[in-house]
Amino acid sequence: MYKDLGQNFLINKKIIKKIIKYIKPKSKQIFLEIGCGHGELTKEIIKYTNNIITTEIDYNLYKKIKKKIKKIKILNINFLNFNFKKYFKKKIRIFGNIPYYITYKILIKLIKNFNLIKDIHIMLQKEFAYNLIKKKGNKKYSKITVLINIFFKIKILIHIKKKYFFPKPKINSIFIKLNPNKIKYNYKNIKYIIHILNNAFFKKKKKIINNLKKFISIKELKKIKINPLLKSYQVSKNNYCKIINFLLKK
Repeated sequence: MYKDLGQNFLINKKIIKKIIKYIKPKSKQIFLEIGCGHGELTKEIIKYTNNIITTEIDYNLYKKIKKKIKKIKILNINFLNFNFKKYFKKKIRIFGNIPYYITYKILIKLIKNFNLIKDIHIMLQKEFAYNLIKKKGNKKYSKITVLINIFFKIKILIHIKKKYFFPKPKINSIFIKLNPNKIKYNYKNIKYIIHILNNAFFKKKKKIINNLKKFISIKELKKIKINPLLKSYQVSKNNYCKIINFLLKK
């Protein structure tokens, strides 16, 4: 069951309490949990508020948690299929220990629902978390690095050893906080922004003009003061924002 769904459950009570202290839940706040598992985090959050919707893809775990916790809404669905607009009309807080093999997809889901999010507290693989804060020029600097940093400020909160999980994963984890950035421009068309960056990083060792030639010309890149000869991983987040803003206005 656990291996099939890539689930590793946090079992250390001291770490769980530390996480709750960082989240600082309040009674009137609305929460969405990504995968409740055995409900270890859920049980702590409901000490402060019952305004929680939690998702759990594993049907057996879902049935168990439904018996344990009666006060909140529990959905037996894949978080990737969760409909934000159906359940929420105002900004919410999100937390969870997410399945690592779908981290990228979950982050994209969160970015697409950026306007409904107050903040996010999630557990990531250590390496993946550090890739999110890489700077331009680093070989690990990627499209998800740029995307996340366009929409969120990232703060690393807790380093968590693999021995504190069951089943024990192969690598350590990091608990992070994502705070939405103030977006100056009209970024409603997030799918298009993702499409641009998918192309920009299609071959990140190639020059940015080669990867984006169907979107923008050398002359246009020079007009917005971006060197067209830079490789994709050498272009800063701010310069990617310039490209995106230019293309959204075309």
